[in-house]
Amino acid sequence: MKIVFPVLSLEMGGGARFIYHLANALLDKGHDVEVVMPEKGLQVWPLRAKLRRVKELTPSSIPSADFILPNFYLTVRPAWESQKGRVVRLSLGYEPLWVPDSVTAKQTYLIGAPIMSISQWHRQLIRQETGLESTVISGGVDTSTFHPYPKPSEQTGHKNIFYIMRDPVSGYTWKGGADFLKAVTRLEGQINFELTVSIPESAQFTSPVPCRLKTSTTDQELTLLYAQADLFVYTSFFEAFGLPPLEAMASGTAVVTTDCGGNRDYVRNGENCLLVPPSDIDQLSSAIYYLLTQDAERQRLAASGHRFAQAWSWHRTADQVEAFLLSVK
Repeated sequence: MKIVFPVLSLEMGGGARFIYHLANALLDKGHDVEVVMPEKGLQVWPLRAKLRRVKELTPSSIPSADFILPNFYLTVRPAWESQKGRVVRLSLGYEPLWVPDSVTAKQTYLIGAPIMSISQWHRQLIRQETGLESTVISGGVDTSTFHPYPKPSEQTGHKNIFYIMRDPVSGYTWKGGADFLKAVTRLEGQINFELTVSIPESAQFTSPVPCRLKTSTTDQELTLLYAQADLFVYTSFFEAFGLPPLEAMASGTAVVTTDCGGNRDYVRNGENCLLVPPSDIDQLSSAIYYLLTQDAERQRLAASGHRFAQAWSWHRTADQVEAFLLSVK
């Protein structure tokens, strides 16, 4: 099948990473996959599928295909009006929750195109807000890249926390970065730890506690940050799926995560992670403290998470997408 992904960019963020992993996995299954992106769109993540650069994302810039998979509300109209292939709405997050123009964003779900969601929570949210059903395709993790490495703390004795910070100035307050900083500030003085924070290149970030700032632009760089940490912390208020906790598990690192909706498909509190309510600074700081001080429990959760993550491959995601597209063809 010829499958086209119209995108605005492939820059930092889980949505862009979801697209490039899925596009590459569909390519590996023998499909003709093309990503169409404006000239000004940034490409951070590597892509083996064909990339077509266009001046603007318009109906005329969309190539003919068996299926066109718009994946953000601003890409839906060009895909739909192109009339160059069957449009299937790939929702990587219910945009009316966070974009300024929530009315327009909601309308892109009501055009009559089949919808793919990426978790059971996400499917239920779309049904609640629009009355429409969708088919769930799961996120994945590349376990050939995301796997354990030796942890420096085994030699130094200094436990390391890893956190991915999104720029709140760009509207990412719902990622919970302020909550995380409050939690680790409480722990300073109670326990010795090192903090590594990954930030976008353009972000302005000041930490109230000493930390090492990193910018990861490849999966190889990101997996080292996950794998060399003793604890990964995730604090989103809501996520359609949430790739980072699953990637941290695959990398052999214990996880503390908020119950942010989409991650319920793969998180198991007390089995492969510790789960806390969003914006509960007390429980968040307590969970971090507990796992940094209880080595056996931290290592048990890390080992369990690593085993659990092995089944969540991008090839499985591609199989799910392929099966759904064939069912609506």
